[in-house]
Order: sequence, then structure tokens, then C-alpha cells
Amino acid sequence: WVLGVAGTHGKTTTASMLAWGLEYAGLGAGFLIGGVPQNFSVSARLPQDGSPFFVIEADEYDTAFFDKRSKFVHYRPRTAVLNNLEYDHADIFPNLAAIQTQFHHLVRTIPGQGLIVCNGREESLQTVLAQGCWTPVENFGGAEGWQAGEPDGNGAFDVLHHGQTVGRIGWQLLGEHNRLNALAVIAAARHAGVSIQVACEALSQFQNVKRRMEVKGCVRGITVYDDFAHPPPAIATTVAGLRQKVGGARIIAVLE
Repeated sequence: WVLGVAGTHGKTTTASMLAWGLEYAGLGAGFLIGGVPQNFSVSARLPQDGSPFFVIEADEYDTAFFDKRSKFVHYRPRTAVLNNLEYDHADIFPNLAAIQTQFHHLVRTIPGQGLIVCNGREESLQTVLAQGCWTPVENFGGAEGWQAGEPDGNGAFDVLHHGQTVGRIGWQLLGEHNRLNALAVIAAARHAGVSIQVACEALSQFQNVKRRMEVKGCVRGITVYDDFAHPPPAIATTVAGLRQKVGGARIIAVLE
């Protein structure tokens, strides 16, 4: 039972959240993640104690020099998260439509008894699904489906499903993008048999991934963060999350 997390950005964090949610629920999923989740301290492992579950980042980059299909068409996920879709990888894709075609190929590999968890705000993903979808879809972040309430001063927020509050997450992660990641994880984990309440408890204990707004230290009142965000929209979202945390304090952003 493969759970694949696809999207232009956020794959590593979301896949880490999902692997931890299954671990917290006692399901012992294996995983292959392009970063180091601090709840595990390793980036990959095999399923534990005969678990059928495996969480993987579903990357749209090509497979090999001799196979120009996106990697994720080989993964055969039963549960697929479509987090976002923007133009990226200009070295191999001429435009956004070319990437959407690959996402369409991914959608066609998902079985009818599977589940697609889709960001309801992303028109580019809705275009992909309109090309043909034979799998149930649950949306998050939009007007229908899964939604996140406004965070309080400590970062805690309510989880809503079809307008009804069904759980609450209390954590230190920054930004709306991470709240959307959490919604996707709750929906995907529920498909694997994890209750909403247990998923919220797991996310409340999620320790993030190395180099995702990782605090490196504090000197003379200056807190230094290290973050791996590289596409411009991801950088903008990360800085917006930090701004929400620090209010009017000065932010110096250094881009490598």
C-alpha cells in the first residue's frame, strides 16, 4: 500500500508528517524521503513487522536518461497526495502543460479503490483531474472538504471537515503551507485507517525536517533559521509564515 506525496514543493515535509502519523498509530510504515525527519533521524527504512504501508515522495522529475517518464508513474500509489503544481524543472519541461501531462499519467495509475487527496486551491491540479480521473477525490484547503482554522497565538489550529470541527493540532511549525500539509496528511492517513484524532495527536508531536525552518541558534537576540525552500513561491510562503510569527520584527533573508 504505497502512499505517494506529489507536488512542486512541500513533498519532503508532507511525506515526513505522513510517515510519522502512521508510525504514531502503530502501523510501522516504511518510507523514502528526500530529507531527514527529526522524529526518525533517518531518511529511509523498510516497513516494520510486516506492515503493508510505504510512504514515498512522488517526484515528477524524469526517471533516467533512457526513461523520460516522471519517476512517480512507477510507484503505483493507492493513496496519492497532490499538494500543488507550478512550473518547475525548466531543464526538462518546456511549460506547465508538460508537467500536467505527467501528473495526468500519475492519476491514471491510481486504482479505483484508492484515494486522491488534492489541494482544492490549485487550478493547475483541477485541470489535471479534468483530463480524466477514475479515483475518489478528497479536497483540502478550498471551500469544500478539509479546512484549517486560523491559528492562535501559539500556532494551534482547528481541523474542519465539511465545515465541522473534527480535531485540533498544537505545534510550532510556521505558515499556512504547513497547515495545508497537515490537512493532506490527515486525509491520507485516514484512508490508511488512522483516525482523525490520532492523526492530530501525531501532528502535534511532529518535529519537522532538518533544514525546514530549522533553528540553528540565537545570539544577542537574533534567531538564525536554515531553510531549504528554493522555488520563489516556496520562499515567499516561508517568509510569510515567519512574518506571522515575529510580527513587525526585522527579518534578514539571505538566499543562496
